[in-house]
Amino acid sequence: MTHLTKGANVPVPTAPLRIAVGRQQAPGVPAVEASAVLLDATGAVRGDADIVFHGQPAHPSGAARHVGTGEGAGQLAEWLELDLPRIEPAVQRILIAGSCDDGVFGQVPGLYAQVTSTDGTILTHYDITDASSETAFVLGEFYRRNGAWKFRAVGQGYDSGLAGLATDFGVVVAEAPPVAAPQPATPAVVTPPMEGPAALLGVSKSGAATGGGPVPPMPMPMPVPVSATAPAPAPAGAIPLLPGPGVPVPGAVPVQQPSPFAVPPAALATPAATPSWGAGLFHFEPLVFSGKGEKTVTVDLPFPQDSAPVILEARVTQYHFLSVQIVGRSTDVFCTDLPDYYGRALLTPPRKGGPLKLKVRQSGTWQLTLLPLTAARPIGPGTIEGSGREVFVHTGTAADLKVRAKDPHSGWFQLNQYQGDTPDDLRRPAEQLVHAWNGRRVKENVRIPDGPLFLAIDKGRHHWELTLDPLPLA
Repeated sequence: MTHLTKGANVPVPTAPLRIAVGRQQAPGVPAVEASAVLLDATGAVRGDADIVFHGQPAHPSGAARHVGTGEGAGQLAEWLELDLPRIEPAVQRILIAGSCDDGVFGQVPGLYAQVTSTDGTILTHYDITDASSETAFVLGEFYRRNGAWKFRAVGQGYDSGLAGLATDFGVVVAEAPPVAAPQPATPAVVTPPMEGPAALLGVSKSGAATGGGPVPPMPMPMPVPVSATAPAPAPAGAIPLLPGPGVPVPGAVPVQQPSPFAVPPAALATPAATPSWGAGLFHFEPLVFSGKGEKTVTVDLPFPQDSAPVILEARVTQYHFLSVQIVGRSTDVFCTDLPDYYGRALLTPPRKGGPLKLKVRQSGTWQLTLLPLTAARPIGPGTIEGSGREVFVHTGTAADLKVRAKDPHSGWFQLNQYQGDTPDDLRRPAEQLVHAWNGRRVKENVRIPDGPLFLAIDKGRHHWELTLDPLPLA
């Protein structure tokens, strides 16, 4: 990871990237709205579509997206995604900007921009330390150089807010007309409303004002609710990998109970984007259950009939072995060692739907977190590693996957692929990619098709390493 100072730059891979505009979480701090502004060779936007923010969350090309808000580890972040290989040739620069409606950036503690790969690796981090009276800010920019991309720490603020920033990049801002003296009532003339970011700014590229009053602020999204939970603290001096949109930091526990659970690096990966059929999945706020020894817990969720699986995340403290079973079933969700006192498994709800009960057996203190399938760990080009059971999502093109795993106890290792057109298709594996019985070491190369698809290490206490190499496009 590279820490940047103002004005410095660093190469970034020409690959899909995620960018967090983050700050420390504290009472009374002004809200910060993140946006991506796509500029041509002249340094100007080509139209309203080149401004991506929560009110217009996707560029027409699909290469730039606002994907929501995440909070945890004492941080609050808005997330943007850039698919650099898909950025149109006419776009030469992409600004990462922020606006502050109800205060100034000097009141925002710990403001920074952080660039990560899709597998959660932090590529670069820039702390803004000199903000004062600004109400809009260009934190950084991506720009093309000799056929590659770089990221520069900009740190340019605007006391004039979004209107001032917009003027610098080709949006003509009209002065608000003076307030006229009261006139006799006349029939109202209804003007069709503008659409897009210019309407929200109160300006248009032609220079016409969109209303008779002052420039209205961009609306802010509501924070993602994380009811009655608080994240485990980050290690002293560490730069936390910020949580992704809509999913609290894995490992959250009730506020009144200090967490005894360490957060492994694998749990901090940013969550996956919802695949094309994601609207058909069962969405809910994460549920946390904790206890000690044997206990039965009720998952009071209205699972739909033939629901797709969900993710059950488990953490234990003293003893590695954990058993979790859906009451009334003979098969287990967990019945294994958790090598790092942590594991994630697919839980397939009963076909009839409705609530379910889980029977937990463990000699020490345990914690279970039920998460929607969209919280699967993203897997993209490059290498990721971890231990034990895990659930991944692949949304890219067909690729070769190198699987390397080792276990001194010569146990099972099984990697399955889940794919289909409906949530019901995901209830069973579409293909068994790797199966090793009594395998001390696993060395296999497999091919996976175009996403979206899920991969799950359904058996194994191995330490594993997965390397994804996308196939060349035809």
